[in-house]
Amino acid sequence: MNQIIEYVIVGGPQHGMVCRHPVPSVPADAIAISSNDGQLCRVAARRRASHAGTRLLLLHPQATGEQFRTLLAA
Repeated sequence: MNQIIEYVIVGGPQHGMVCRHPVPSVPADAIAISSNDGQLCRVAARRRASHAGTRLLLLHPQATGEQFRTLLAA
């Protein structure tokens, strides 16, 4: 059964993009999404969203520390 996750991509060509996507029921650390440039974005952080769901921060391999800290604080 698929679950709907909400995630934000940190770094790369889709930096800051918020998406909702169905994924198989797997642990969050096993989720990887391919960005527009073909790089795999992996889960770097998880936090509660305002609508009582979970929002994941997916880290692009070329993301900077500043980009990560900015979206983590948002």
